[in-house]
Amino acid sequence: MLIKNGKVLIFENEDVKVEDLDIRIEDENISEIRNNIKEKENEKVIDAKDCVVMPGLINTHAHIAMSIFRGTFEGCNLYTWLHEKIWPIEAKLTDESVYDATMISILEMISTGTTCVNDHYFFSKQIRKAIEESGIRAVITRVLMDSDSEEESNKRIQEFIDLYETRDKENSLITYTVSPHGLYTCSGKLLEKSRELAVKYNLPIHVHFLESIDEIEDIKQTHGEEAINVLRKYFDGIHTILAHGVKLNDRDIEVLSNMDCGIVHNPISNMRLGCKIADITKYMKKGINVSLGTDGQGSGNNLDMFEAMKIAGLIQGGIHENEEKISAKDVIKMATINGAKIIGMEDKIGSIEEGKKADIIIVDISKNLNNIKMLPNNDIISNLVYNTDGRNVNTTIVNGKILMENRKFKKLEIEKILSKI
Repeated sequence: MLIKNGKVLIFENEDVKVEDLDIRIEDENISEIRNNIKEKENEKVIDAKDCVVMPGLINTHAHIAMSIFRGTFEGCNLYTWLHEKIWPIEAKLTDESVYDATMISILEMISTGTTCVNDHYFFSKQIRKAIEESGIRAVITRVLMDSDSEEESNKRIQEFIDLYETRDKENSLITYTVSPHGLYTCSGKLLEKSRELAVKYNLPIHVHFLESIDEIEDIKQTHGEEAINVLRKYFDGIHTILAHGVKLNDRDIEVLSNMDCGIVHNPISNMRLGCKIADITKYMKKGINVSLGTDGQGSGNNLDMFEAMKIAGLIQGGIHENEEKISAKDVIKMATINGAKIIGMEDKIGSIEEGKKADIIIVDISKNLNNIKMLPNNDIISNLVYNTDGRNVNTTIVNGKILMENRKFKKLEIEKILSKI
């Protein structure tokens, strides 16, 4: 297909720019980017006039079956919410309910511009089934934890092994991580087993890390040493995706800057659960790669990455006052190319470049009442971060396939999925 007349968001020498360009897609890949590409016979043409054409957004930490937990967080801190609301209900989930809840989240992601998600949950084969049917790109896992018993821990390990070894090796849209839940819910024995699995299968680690103040003492009690020492002990030398990283001190930051890792910032969830604000401005200055996530809808409210971008940009100003802080361009990178780096796919997705996979969204910036927040559009990049929401996305393309065009789904049956709510 050919996308013409759009304002294309590109990265050039660490800068973020918008240029008037056309984009040709052949099969799964972007094959040509330049001005005035002539259309071929029988080529599908998408007119992107009055639109921004940009890389699909990458949500690098979510629990996509948690759509059914939306609105369960009122009045709770993290530990109360987990122990009294989430875990008792999760114990009663079924294959069918997880599949249906995942499908609802997939609708939410595609319709708001997310083309790739890094999931962190269980009932993983049902999640994989929904992802395969939808055509979205995803990194999946079977979360490991042994806070209840060694027998349960071994069962979860076997479920992960079974998930990975039954994968469709021809399906490049789905990749995998080894995912211990957190250092405070996993014994040293389980963390060692997680490391062994990551090495055996050459996979990254995806783990919650220092999300709340309570974790600091819990990790010391569980492992007899500070969280950063535990992390380095088990995962140094393995690419590690750290979800949250809210409670990092200067020594933690220094150690992480010398490890093969990145931090996924989940600003809405962290504030909603009273976990404080991660100082990602400082992390980035120290050379740590920071990407963006929504967490699950139970704590993060929704999976709209545009909303997450806005909040991420604003709250750094709130904690840094008049000091230098991140910019709208930094936030755009967090939601795209930085996310691709965190999941180890920067050579394939995260930016619009010839040879990369065609994971692209088209955002309406035309002069109409739905876009009144953007008008006058004096700075397109700033408006994308601070005045756009997911409903401004009119077309979502993953791996060269159109999943939604002009707000109409091409593959999924919306009413059938929504009837399950």
